Amino acid sequence: MAFVTEPILPRTGATAAPAAADAQAIDPDLSLVARWRAGDVVAFSELVRRHQRKVFGMLARMLGDRDDAADATQETFLNLHRHGHRFRSESRFSTFVYRVAVNAALNRKRSQTRRRARTEEFAQGQQIGQALPFTPRGPEDAIGGGEVQQRVQRCLAALPEALRAPVVLYDIEGLSYGEIAEILQIAEGTVKSRIHRARHALRRELADLAREVGAAE
Repeated sequence: MAFVTEPILPRTGATAAPAAADAQAIDPDLSLVARWRAGDVVAFSELVRRHQRKVFGMLARMLGDRDDAADATQETFLNLHRHGHRFRSESRFSTFVYRVAVNAALNRKRSQTRRRARTEEFAQGQQIGQALPFTPRGPEDAIGGGEVQQRVQRCLAALPEALRAPVVLYDIEGLSYGEIAEILQIAEGTVKSRIHRARHALRRELADLAREVGAAE
């Protein structure tokens, strides 16, 4: 996946932090971010290389479709290049990347909803019957697929937006409550509550599948 980049001028008045080594240990991306802001396009390419695979995996689970996830991944890094000056080192750079990616996913879902509504309206007007069913695909399908992975992905895709992002970020991506709160810009208590509700909904939907797997074993 290629990204067109252009030099970004450094912010005026920027100085090296006295505890740069400690900061680098906390956030391994900081030196690359500093080089990128100084106009080093190679540094930005390295940031993309570091994060694009995890961003794609997260977006594939949020959007339920690999093609949409690929488009949203490219949109994420293009937006990051345009608006990277908004990043503040109070949080990890990877947290900021996830925030940009979640926004890209939400924007794409809204576009999908509008497009689906227009398609349904056209179908009704032309009296051509129901629209073709949408079957989401997760990144596991590329590895080998299987009924279990597809069923889980369908259940994830069926969750409301507010519940899907927290449970994907926590249970699949392994982020902390604090990081998710920063990404979604909500309170940690709200993150925990939404994850609990999402897990409850998934358990309810996957109860039959769990029984089937247990019987097979």
